[in-house]
Amino acid sequence: MSGRLRYAVHVYAWTSSWSSADLPVIDHVRELGLDAVEIPLMEPDEVDPAAIAERAQTAGVEVVTSLALPEGADPADEDADVRRRGLELLRHCIDLTADMGATSFSGVLYSAIGRRIHRRPEEADYTRAAETLKEAARFAQGRGVRIGIEPINRYETFLVNTAEQARALVDRIDEPNVGIHLDAYHMNIEEDGFYEPTLATVPYLVHFHMSESHRGIPGRGTVDWDAIVRALADGGYSGLVGLESFADIAEAMKAATCIWRDLAPSSDVLVSEGLAFLKGLERTYYSSERATIDGDRKGL
Repeated sequence: MSGRLRYAVHVYAWTSSWSSADLPVIDHVRELGLDAVEIPLMEPDEVDPAAIAERAQTAGVEVVTSLALPEGADPADEDADVRRRGLELLRHCIDLTADMGATSFSGVLYSAIGRRIHRRPEEADYTRAAETLKEAARFAQGRGVRIGIEPINRYETFLVNTAEQARALVDRIDEPNVGIHLDAYHMNIEEDGFYEPTLATVPYLVHFHMSESHRGIPGRGTVDWDAIVRALADGGYSGLVGLESFADIAEAMKAATCIWRDLAPSSDVLVSEGLAFLKGLERTYYSSERATIDGDRKGL
């Protein structure tokens, strides 16, 4: 049971629309004891990668980025022009990611978030998504960026809802810098459980949103956190996990997130209590004492 988790937080915990005015959030992330900050690229024209890189370096904070593709820029669309716009946006976001010194770019990168169709997804849908993402991945490799595919719930996408579907798409893309970004909120809706899909995904895993079933403070909902952290430990995962919640209605994500009430007394309380809870589980499941106990049990 070796390894150590690195903890990130999505900036939407404090702001509903990222701009350079929000740079102090990066300093605050370090003050709260986190290792990394997740910058959304939903409004790429508002992102100043040089300013983010400088602020993060000064604060000693790692940067990761994420995106949920908008309508009209869909890698799986039947229209070649829509797929082209999707690829162009992915390339632009990969450049932004690299320019801010980040090496991880993940999210809903295979289809437009919220897109619904009047049929079940077909082989052709996955083929189009994979072909577009293969081009994006090769571009990202040249910039030193790893891509993470995030399965999300049925109400937000028709294409990739489960970890198994994400693994199948990654295998279809077949590029070494493409992995998977899990999210416990979506798993709580779509998976039969938490341990098995998490463990099976560890070899692919680039990021994990530790989001509670109601997107509030981890540990206060219905997510089986013990199963998740135990699976991460059993699989030897030592990468990023991140808190993702939302302080307000983010215009770019309104249809997907549906935040109509306060999820915690404050964003700082949500992050601080959530971080303490997750670190407690890490101490339990990544401990040498647990490894010794498990080894003794196997020897009986």
